[in-house]
Amino acid sequence: MLKKVALTAALTTALALTPAAATAADSPIYRLVLGVGATASDATFSWRTHHRGAEAVEIWETTNPESRRRIEAREQDNGALLYVSKEANVGELEASTSYTYRVGSEAGGWSQEQTFTTGDGDDTWDFLALADAQIGVNLDNATQGKNWRNAVAAATAARPEAEMLLSLGDQVDGWGAIQPQYDQFFSAPQLRTLPTAAIPGNHETYVSGMKHFSEHFSLPNEQRGTGNYFYERNNVLFISLNSNESDPADIANHKEFIRATAAKHGADKDWIVATYHHGPFAQGSHTADADVEALRRELTPVLSEAGVDVVLSGHDHIYSRSHLMRGTEPVVPDKRAERGDRLRPQDGEVLYMTATTAGAGKFYDFHDRFGTKHPDARRELIDQDLEQPWTAYWNQDYTPDYTAVSVSPTELTLTTYNVNTPYVVDKVTLEK
Repeated sequence: MLKKVALTAALTTALALTPAAATAADSPIYRLVLGVGATASDATFSWRTHHRGAEAVEIWETTNPESRRRIEAREQDNGALLYVSKEANVGELEASTSYTYRVGSEAGGWSQEQTFTTGDGDDTWDFLALADAQIGVNLDNATQGKNWRNAVAAATAARPEAEMLLSLGDQVDGWGAIQPQYDQFFSAPQLRTLPTAAIPGNHETYVSGMKHFSEHFSLPNEQRGTGNYFYERNNVLFISLNSNESDPADIANHKEFIRATAAKHGADKDWIVATYHHGPFAQGSHTADADVEALRRELTPVLSEAGVDVVLSGHDHIYSRSHLMRGTEPVVPDKRAERGDRLRPQDGEVLYMTATTAGAGKFYDFHDRFGTKHPDARRELIDQDLEQPWTAYWNQDYTPDYTAVSVSPTELTLTTYNVNTPYVVDKVTLEK
């Protein structure tokens, strides 16, 4: 901790951010993110700072400044030496209400004020999902940062009523200087106005382990520092797993976490959505990896058993949608899957969606079930017998996508759009 304080002090001096001089425009606050809370009436705030003293969140109803309240922050110290991380949780947020907030302190300076609006709390609502921003591929932070900002901007412009954004792992590439990569990821302004939930990908673990991911995101209901966590939104339970942990003891822990969380918090929900980075049923190059095979073999039967409806993942940089899966066994329909499919899952049947990259740093070719890659393959031209037995629909056009999810008590619709030319890549609806 002494090293961390010393390095932070040096950075503070170098940047001339003395407590007396710091202002909202010239603030020590950076990489601020509005995170999801345990429920829709909660929110988390996480930020980096050059200030060495106490800091807090101040939040108020936008139309009622007298409602201002202050929540003291705590340090989120997981061993990152080049910055100090702070986080705070805020509860008792009212539905359909605009809130304004700032973070920091009188001594060190405050961030710019940001505004967000809570959802209306009913059971018909939308959220957004993107994967693999992976900023830093080939050290091209600027281009991938721009691509990421464009993807988030396109998604939120198309679905302005969305109540939440999910980032499905590999926020950064992990090789090289990590801080500029995170600077680009957090440069998307929507991360300060739309509650955001992130999961760790394999690239979060490179070089320095999970410490940077852990200091940048506050995870509600986290299980003993494992990176497994859950949260509730309206009529949906979200279960998020750290799929980097894939040895037998880790998978046994994942199983316990899924079963316990679904049993305790999922019974009164219309839907259970799981997120983890390493998609078990994809059409890319990772399907034969030892960790993916272990997660597929051991974890998917438990997801079926626990009543999970949908699993959202990344990792393969190619869009893939599975058949309904009962554990590892596909429920293959009589006709070939198409955009617009409407599915009626039976108990224990789960849909798996693997998103492509939102940062466009790299894409993976279609890999057939024998492991051979096919550059520039198109679904309408490829021999269907070369697809994986679990694959219902896939697309690889080497451009970034985002997925909008519409929720109602009786339907869950996933619509995936191309970022650059807003056509529908795929659309599938689950019916209760």
